[in-house]
Amino acid sequence: MRTYQPSNIAPSQGVAILAISSLVSGVAIGGATAFISKFIYFIVLFPIGMGFATGAAMGLAVKKGKIRSPITALGLGVLGGLVTYGSLMYGQYINFQQETEKIMEREYNVTDKNQAKEQINNFLQQETGSSGFVGFLKMSAKEGITISRRSSSFEIKDNFAYLLWLIELGIVGFLAASIPFKSANEPFSEEGNEWYGEKQWVGSATEESKDELIRLLNMDDMSGAAALLSSQTDLPTPRIDVYSQSCAGVPFSDSVITVSHISTNAKKQQESKDLLTGLVSESQRSLLVPQISTSTSETTPEA
Repeated sequence: MRTYQPSNIAPSQGVAILAISSLVSGVAIGGATAFISKFIYFIVLFPIGMGFATGAAMGLAVKKGKIRSPITALGLGVLGGLVTYGSLMYGQYINFQQETEKIMEREYNVTDKNQAKEQINNFLQQETGSSGFVGFLKMSAKEGITISRRSSSFEIKDNFAYLLWLIELGIVGFLAASIPFKSANEPFSEEGNEWYGEKQWVGSATEESKDELIRLLNMDDMSGAAALLSSQTDLPTPRIDVYSQSCAGVPFSDSVITVSHISTNAKKQQESKDLLTGLVSESQRSLLVPQISTSTSETTPEA
């Protein structure tokens, strides 16, 4: 088998789609989280959700734009994470302005919005040395972030507050970048100009056959590898499953072969770990998968 490597091609239209997705999804997800944070906010947990949501949106954009450059996907994913978390923080600044304006109108009869904003900025300048969004961040760090745990609570202040924000930003950025990065690494048929189809199960082998199966595939001995595979769909775990992916638009093009280790965890849930992924020619595939011609569906074995 030949090792699959992304072509690193990033069509200009695809890059535009991904860039727009990073901005739109970032603002939407960060803004929505800022609104929810007026009522409830869980540190770390919310950033994980934000990162997954942003990454999922950008992963779809990678597929739509046919981005095969993992570096491009990674870079714009980081941008999406920054926009998402930045939108959250700026949204919280807007929340602060709106709440303060309501208090000023109720307590001091200040009804002019511009006058209220000016006084808010003067207050931030006096308290932190900075006005606007930067002043709000400094004041938030100075006042601290209260974390409640059942009957007890504690505050994170000053440099520790900045550290917490940095950790949350890292979580959002990592997830927002890693998901599209993984999507861009998935097999793409340059000949057919489309992503490879869904995985179809070829066969299974016992765990004891793992090393020999991988050795035979790396040596391009497809007949020998096929001899180790069983069509039994209920082979017990741990086992080795082999899958094939083909390009529907070009039936006789190269196929992707994936070897996965299937196991069952303590919760009786099935887990899969890819051990080997590579490309084979149509003739090699026919030796490994003699029972499959150009069909694209097959029953997946159960644990």
